[in-house]
Amino acid sequence: MKCHIFIFISCLLLISISGRAIDCRINLFHPHVLNSVLLTCTSGSYSFTDDQDIDYTLSQQEELFLTAENGFLWIRDENGDWYSFSSAAFKAANDDAILRIKPVLPVMEGREYYGHLEVNMVFNSLQLINVIDLERYLMGVVETEVGPAAPLELYKVQTIIGRTYAIRNIEKHKYEGYHLCDDTHCQTYKGRNRWSEDLEIAVEVSNGMILIDKDSIPIMAVFHSNSGGETQAADKIWLVNLPYLKPVLDPFSMGMPHAKWTKKIPVTEWIQYLQEKDFQIEDDTDPELLTASQVHRKKYYYAENDSIQYSKIREDWDLYSGFFSIQYSDGYFILDGKGYGHGVGLSQEGAINMARKGYHYTQILQYYFDNIQIINYLFIPGLVDSYSESCERIPRSLLRG
Repeated sequence: MKCHIFIFISCLLLISISGRAIDCRINLFHPHVLNSVLLTCTSGSYSFTDDQDIDYTLSQQEELFLTAENGFLWIRDENGDWYSFSSAAFKAANDDAILRIKPVLPVMEGREYYGHLEVNMVFNSLQLINVIDLERYLMGVVETEVGPAAPLELYKVQTIIGRTYAIRNIEKHKYEGYHLCDDTHCQTYKGRNRWSEDLEIAVEVSNGMILIDKDSIPIMAVFHSNSGGETQAADKIWLVNLPYLKPVLDPFSMGMPHAKWTKKIPVTEWIQYLQEKDFQIEDDTDPELLTASQVHRKKYYYAENDSIQYSKIREDWDLYSGFFSIQYSDGYFILDGKGYGHGVGLSQEGAINMARKGYHYTQILQYYFDNIQIINYLFIPGLVDSYSESCERIPRSLLRG
């Protein structure tokens, strides 16, 4: 109840400070090395500025071809004229302007973006940076992550998680000239969101909200697809012990699409694998001695006097999760698995189920993350200023001013 009251008061106070919007810098098409791209203004217009202070307006449906050659950025307009630069920027004339970017070399699907675009030369390739308002960026992140037709409360949950990640990791790529990349190394971001009223409501309602620990530090807001009925502590797979990432019994994930899985492995292959991991076993070892039960999550799989982490087995065999039991049957080991993903933090399918059952987004977040607070980051002393400082391009931005 106190949490709900605090969030309500925060939203009221936000009316007076919501103008303090902050931009983030997202490296696009990471980690691909881009040599050539096609830009198309699909809505509105963009003012073009280069390192030589040449002004040009990119109008709706107008196209430009950009390519990297001999350390320079070459741009060809619709008349077939070529121009060379060391860097360039495309500044959106208004919030509704949309720029479509279609990689030509390598060939990739085109994507559409709100906000501004910076183009820099890095090791004779194009570095594309989308400069976009944090809240608008989150709409693209959340839609990429959970799709365009999720429950409203899940949108709120994922928005707060995404915002927490962005704030916590804002300096992750600082010395590369941007904040975050657009693939799973940071947060998956495939461009502007398509029309989804619930998604826009979720971002608006949760504006500025992040998850913090008892020391007012943004938490490591990790998530996975399905817990298999039980999440696990962070220190079971990573070398970190975080008080808010503790095991949680999770019946909400059961019965969901990725709650269970199985895999058959020939006995000879499993024994060979264990031998490669320095297990002191023989080729004719009794298979029953190599079975294992994992009713609740365990860190290690044991056979005879040797052990290996379940997370390592998952990695080596490309399994859905490290939450599985091993049974023997007719020359095969049967891996009876549960869940999908690392199992730490929030279960997305569990959260979907909770949202469908009518749980509030605060209840969902506090179910999976222990002893956390939901607070507007604008109220954390110094956080906005440090964020704003990190938003300045290193060493300068063509979009400034």
